[in-house]
Amino acid sequence: MAVEETSLKILKDAFHQFNTTSSELEKSYRLLKEEVIDLKKELQKTQDEKEVLREQAERNHRLAAVGEMSAKMAHELRNPLGSIELFASLLQKEVEKHTRNPEKIAWAKHLLNAVKNMDHSITNLLFFTRKPQAILKSVDLGQIISELIGFTQYLFREHHVEVFQKIDPELTDIFCDEDLIKQVLINLILNAMDAMPQGGALKITAHSTHDMPEEVLITISDTGLGIPEDALPLIFDPFFSTKTTGAGLGLAIAQNAVTAHQGVIYVNNRKDRGVTFTIRLPKHKEGRHAV
Repeated sequence: MAVEETSLKILKDAFHQFNTTSSELEKSYRLLKEEVIDLKKELQKTQDEKEVLREQAERNHRLAAVGEMSAKMAHELRNPLGSIELFASLLQKEVEKHTRNPEKIAWAKHLLNAVKNMDHSITNLLFFTRKPQAILKSVDLGQIISELIGFTQYLFREHHVEVFQKIDPELTDIFCDEDLIKQVLINLILNAMDAMPQGGALKITAHSTHDMPEEVLITISDTGLGIPEDALPLIFDPFFSTKTTGAGLGLAIAQNAVTAHQGVIYVNNRKDRGVTFTIRLPKHKEGRHAV
């Protein structure tokens, strides 16, 4: 009888140990499964970022060839255009001096404005062909964004655009080239307003991410019509534009400025409506060029 009780106890202990081990294995399995899911997400994110960098490298290679040719053309056009602008200005003054015909005055004014627009396009073209070098200094990113919003507030009111901002208050010591970053943000803000001719909402965010604490993430979202899917891969190419006006250099210049910080910029259509431009910038050290 004692032997049977001993055997039963051993059997119970074995079952208990089995159940305990089984529970631990099940728990370990769940943890491993969660880790595998997280690793797959991280792998997909890394692959997506590598794809963005690969596309950007291919685009930069194409831009180098386009830039070299464009620079030569721009320099050849600029000198005669300067003479045309000078004589157009003199012509406008003479017309205003010798006639009160509003139509002729308008013609002269239109001629001068057209020449100035051409000069502005050539200036953008030359700026695009010169690869910018970011001179990094400590800046308050939140203050920069707030100042830009204040500077363009009258445009928001005029276009019936409501602005929302969510800026991490700790982004007060970010090393970047202030002028280049301002140029990028202004370009994206103006593009967003152009995409909402009937008004809408603009949201700007800036923060660090938990998975990439050494990066700053800036997003600019609008509620416009969005970008055609077939145009998304081309949106940063020079001379490509979904608008009827402009030379199509603004986003190419913006990408050059972000690349000068060793950062990336990309765009996605939002699920509801509009687009989101995302800028990822590394937190550089003061006094160093981002090359």
